[in-house]
Amino acid sequence: MFNFRSGYQSESQFIEVPGYDACLFPHEFYVFTGTFNSIEARNARESAKELHTRLIDDVAIVLIGSYLHINGIYRYCMRFERQLVPSETFSHIADYAQRNAAFAAERRRKLHRLLLLAKGDKLIDVQNPPDTEGLQKWLQESTSDNKFLIPFRRFQRILTDMRRAREGIFMDILGGTIIICPHVYIPSDVSVPAMFGKYYDVIKNKRVLDMGTGTGILAILAVKLGADSVIATDNNPYAVSNAKLNVQRFGFSSMIEVREPANLFDSVYGEKFDVILFNAPWIKGEPQTLYDTANYDPGFRILDGFLQNAPKYLIDNGKILLQYSDVSQRKGDNSIAHLNEMIRLNGMKIMSKQSIIRTSRVISVREQVFLFEIRVF
Repeated sequence: MFNFRSGYQSESQFIEVPGYDACLFPHEFYVFTGTFNSIEARNARESAKELHTRLIDDVAIVLIGSYLHINGIYRYCMRFERQLVPSETFSHIADYAQRNAAFAAERRRKLHRLLLLAKGDKLIDVQNPPDTEGLQKWLQESTSDNKFLIPFRRFQRILTDMRRAREGIFMDILGGTIIICPHVYIPSDVSVPAMFGKYYDVIKNKRVLDMGTGTGILAILAVKLGADSVIATDNNPYAVSNAKLNVQRFGFSSMIEVREPANLFDSVYGEKFDVILFNAPWIKGEPQTLYDTANYDPGFRILDGFLQNAPKYLIDNGKILLQYSDVSQRKGDNSIAHLNEMIRLNGMKIMSKQSIIRTSRVISVREQVFLFEIRVF
């Protein structure tokens, strides 16, 4: 049995793949698969039902053959993903939302166990593959000259990200296209950043701090809403570079300053702002990849650190626009109650809030995304 260590800093490992000797399994990928019993190399022309059964048995499968057939195997397993996890597996979890989240997570792990082999930018023993030039740039870890394993599900996501990087994503709220770079959170649901547009009167003519800027979308939106100036920060170096590209693309370099990578308020020490924008990580848990740092907050440390320190960086009567979801609340982590308590303990008050309902990609149920207007008292 392969027991992969969890945690963002864990190391990659080599796995013996029948017919292919030792192949590198980068940590950034095996965090998606979890523990499995064995690994097999199988031709994608084989019975989809048989391969689906092997996934149920906790076997990882390296698919070879026509890319069209490989995609067909994945789609078949997706179609019958509910059968991948026996119905009694999480019967001990009483709460419906938590039980549903556990099933969804286990189904994702099993789907990620459909694997491809690659070396450099090329897939191995896959006929008629899509264009994979530049694949290595989208890997967080260097694979050097080794053959390496990559989940087909993750490979498809990378292909989508590569296309978005080439073409950009048109954002109605900005009236233009943003570029997405590797390892940077993708604001694919425009309804979430669009919520900030309703606070035009809070942002207009103000000095704004955009905390965790990512692609720079909120910093650019703040200028569009009339901000006098914006400082944008992020702890992800790829995000900092990405935000700089998008700021230049929109011609806002004189109004938006993207600071070098730093945690929370480290890059703005001693400065004061009229408004602080923060789309905080919503999910209580450890990030497994660099991309995950935009989504996961271990022990609410990031949220707590932000709320404890934010008042020191606001002018009198300054405001915070904090975006947060009840996704962890629905998983049983009591995140919304914790947020409200931390706001109270740090001498702040929620002045107004708005929300939208959408389907969570994390737990596959409906979630409520909030935007809180907060003041210090």
